This record gives sequence, C-alpha cells and structure tokens, in this order.
Amino acid sequence: MKLFRLLALLLLVGVSAWHVVAQERPSWVDGYFNDLRYSYIKTASAMAYSEEEALERAVAQVIEARSQESGIRMKVTVAADGRISSTGSDNLTVKARVIDRYCEYANGQYRVSVLAQVAKNPTYDFDMVRVTNDYGFTPSVFVPGMAQLQKGSKGKGIFFIAAETAFVGTIVVAECMRSSYNSKVNSSHDEAVRRSNADKADQCATVRNVAIAGAVAIYAWNVIDGIVAKGKKHIVIADRSTLDVQPFFTPFYGGGGGVSLCLNF
Repeated sequence: MKLFRLLALLLLVGVSAWHVVAQERPSWVDGYFNDLRYSYIKTASAMAYSEEEALERAVAQVIEARSQESGIRMKVTVAADGRISSTGSDNLTVKARVIDRYCEYANGQYRVSVLAQVAKNPTYDFDMVRVTNDYGFTPSVFVPGMAQLQKGSKGKGIFFIAAETAFVGTIVVAECMRSSYNSKVNSSHDEAVRRSNADKADQCATVRNVAIAGAVAIYAWNVIDGIVAKGKKHIVIADRSTLDVQPFFTPFYGGGGGVSLCLNF
C-alpha cells in the first residue's frame, strides 16, 4: 500500500541522513568574548601555509592583545594540555591556555581559530571553563525532536518530528478508513462487496497497528537519543564558589580569637 511505501521511504531517508557526519563548526568561531572574575575568554584566528604556524599566529594575537601593543613577534608554544608559553623581547608575563580550536583549509592555506582563556593576573587561577558536547537532562526529551534541536542537531530533530508526525497521521487516517469500510460492510447486502470492504478494513487495521508500533519505537528512540546523545559544542562556565576557613583575632571585650568561614562567590 502507498502508506507502507511512504513510511518506509521516510525511515530510509532518516537513517541515511543519520550517518552523514561533517566536521562541526563551533559557534564561537564567529566571535566570542566573556569577561569573568579572574580571567577573560576571547577568540582569535590566523592563516598560514601550515596548521602549526597558523595556530602560533592565532595565539600570538591573544598575547599581543593582552600586552595592548601591536607588531610584537613572539614565539608561541602550545602544550598538549592547552597551556601557552611565549618568549620574545617583551617582558610581559601572560598566563593563558587554549580551551578549544578549529581548523579550516581553503585555497592552499590553513585557518586556525582558537578559543583562549587569559588570566587577568598571572597569579590568579583560571575560572573553570570548558567546551563540551555533553548536555544535562531536560524534560524536552519527552517531546519528539525538541532535545535534539536544543543540542544543535537540527537534522535529527527534524527527522524525529517528521517521523512521529507521519506515524500519528497514518494511525488517524488508517483508523478513519477502517471505520468507513466497516460501516460499508454493514450497509451492503451484496456478499462480494461486503467481503471486499471487510478485507480493506482488515488491511487498514494492519496499517494502523504497524503505525502504532512505529510511533512507539520512534518515540522511545527519541527519548533515549535525547538523554544520551551528544550535541553541538557549547561553552560551560562552572561556578567557582569556595569556602575558606580563616583565623581571626579581635581586641574588643578583652580580646579573643577563633576561626571564621568565608564563602567567596
């Protein structure tokens, strides 16, 4: 039947699109800046004929911006953990690290973009910042496609919405047709017509049952994927609240001392 072919085509297109994987372009590449308590986060990009040189130039831009000077050529090294070290004629001390990076290749050159974190003072610890494609649980997983759209997976989100809509629509249409054929069975006295309508009603019931099973399967798949699947990379800034225990002394009321709890947030 045409309904079966439509559902099969929808599933085939969805499963095929599921396996199309491309390098994800983070949203921060187009520009990002955030001034935090102990550091700030910014983006920089540069082009070169090698990826390593483009990375060094991009990081050098971050350091030059920190020194508020231009035209300073510094030797920049990025460690495996993202820590940045630099050497040059300037005596500037910069504490910085690369949180994330993205590389593009076009016209024979590499364009490297970096998301860098720079401490406002070299003695400060970094604010807790990370780039991740993990997402926490949200009630939107119970609405087909919504969790996927929130994670930036538009293709999967549209697939779940379209598939669930198609199955539910098929259930409604098949049930209406089944009821119609059943009413024709009872209204006709021709045995051949009654048998034909009864067969068609049975076929519609089969389509309806298959669509119900498909809707349940797609919904369960949507919920599981919404909970466990990773999404588009996003920047997470963690709370840096600390609880310190400090001694104190007071000269009032005969003097005395003790310890105090200090919550920094």
